[in-house]
Amino acid sequence: VDLAEQETKDLLSQLSYIPSTLFIAEVSYVDFLERVHISELKLRSIGLWEVPHPWLSLLIPKSKIHKFAKQVFGNILKHTSNGPILIYPVNRAKWDDRSSVVIPDEDIFYLVGFLSSVVPSSTGADGLDDILMQNQKILNFCKSARLGVKQYLPHYTTQEEWKEHFGSRWEIFARRKSTYDPLAILAPGQRIFSKSKSFS
Repeated sequence: VDLAEQETKDLLSQLSYIPSTLFIAEVSYVDFLERVHISELKLRSIGLWEVPHPWLSLLIPKSKIHKFAKQVFGNILKHTSNGPILIYPVNRAKWDDRSSVVIPDEDIFYLVGFLSSVVPSSTGADGLDDILMQNQKILNFCKSARLGVKQYLPHYTTQEEWKEHFGSRWEIFARRKSTYDPLAILAPGQRIFSKSKSFS
């Protein structure tokens, strides 16, 4: 057993899981980056890609991840499995603050991605309405529990919701918009800025 295998075994020994569900895949870095695309190609080959994918991607502060997991995995999602769930820790120091993506204000946060796929013509737990309702329950819990969660690629309908999303970064974001897109031509469908309103 090499050092990496022993380290993996030591880490896994601290977890509560069903051993028969464990699988490990050694892949190159490029293959790891392409994993979702590879899954897409497999689904396309069997005609299951052209269905709605109501994915939900959240950025969760490390200090709140246990509270999030207890409620979401223990209560909201306990009887459903509509696709893979990705969970990655992210180091804020490795993040480029020049981007417009809003992240939690902690040194470590988690990306949790629910990559759901709708079963065509289903009206059950794997149907579009149920998955959208499930996503909304997760978002409602995050907001009511004040977890400081930020949604990646959110869908808001008012500028006030966007201002809440951006928080203290709103002024920087609005200044960039005013500088680089003063006529508000780009991304009108997101309803962040209106051509008839000022950016402040």
